[in-house]
Amino acid sequence: MENYLSIGSFPVKMVWLAILGAALIAYGLLGLKLRKEPDKKDLLDVLSNGVVLCWFVWKISYAVLHPILTVKQPFNLLYFSGGETGLVLGIIATLLYLLRTSGKCELDRGRVFYAGILGLTLFFTFYYGAQYISASLLADGLISLFFALLSIYLYTLGSFELRKTVLSMLVTALFFSALTNSPLGGKKEDAKAVAAVASGIKPGNRAPDFELQTIEGDTIKLSDLRGKVVFVNLWATWCPPCRAEMPEMVRYYKDHSSKDIEVLAVNLTDSDSEKEVKKFAQDFNLNFPILLDPEGKVGDTYKTVTIPTTFIIDKKGIIKQKHIGPMSYEMMEDFYQAAK
Repeated sequence: MENYLSIGSFPVKMVWLAILGAALIAYGLLGLKLRKEPDKKDLLDVLSNGVVLCWFVWKISYAVLHPILTVKQPFNLLYFSGGETGLVLGIIATLLYLLRTSGKCELDRGRVFYAGILGLTLFFTFYYGAQYISASLLADGLISLFFALLSIYLYTLGSFELRKTVLSMLVTALFFSALTNSPLGGKKEDAKAVAAVASGIKPGNRAPDFELQTIEGDTIKLSDLRGKVVFVNLWATWCPPCRAEMPEMVRYYKDHSSKDIEVLAVNLTDSDSEKEVKKFAQDFNLNFPILLDPEGKVGDTYKTVTIPTTFIIDKKGIIKQKHIGPMSYEMMEDFYQAAK
């Protein structure tokens, strides 16, 4: 299954569809659970506002964590977030909001947190269930099963007592800790299977080889970079999200170019201009190889419809991931760790 759905030339990540679907189902079931409660509307409003606040803080925290980049490229706020640090800030802000608002609206805090935990367990049940069904991942299936059992307990036998809510949170935290440190946290790779994969552009295929010239006139061949994790980034100067991700890529390459990492920025020169590419590289202080694809052969081979598109290729030349859209520093690090 592809990790995105293309609507025309606009890519929609499947994971976001799973998140939206799971959230709607969880909200509906939570509303059904609270249907006889006199303060149902207040509870649902407070929790919904808490979710929106968490998302907003997570998104806007990029400006707090990277103020200089935000000033230089304000549109980065459209494409990037504060990552894990931003998520923590969002959770803290949401908890403070729930504590303050529940008191202001005269809602029992135990009821608010119970309803919140129930909503979260319902959400994770369906979210990981969708991931398991689409990709048949054992770990996701077990997580979904765990949350399903916890949801049934909270939905049928749980009360609004805070102690039960706290217990549920502790059990969930322990479960994730055990999962992270178990063999389920990763998958073993069959070396023979990897060696036998066919060339193609899907994860698991051997990356199609190509040879292009850089803007300096040097020649780079993809297969010569075996032994390194390679980011093959297809882009153009006229593409706003491409412009947004370049400072992030420059920052990442500066910190990691001494490692077994290479970034190949393949410009789709058949729809661009070599003159503009060189000016762009100078304006953005690009520190990684900029390759020219004047006939669009690499773009065609890698079937690039939407840009930027990046293929993350492991040390054996196997495509580990295909990412559509701009990359942040944190995303590149995650891709590298998964591919090395």
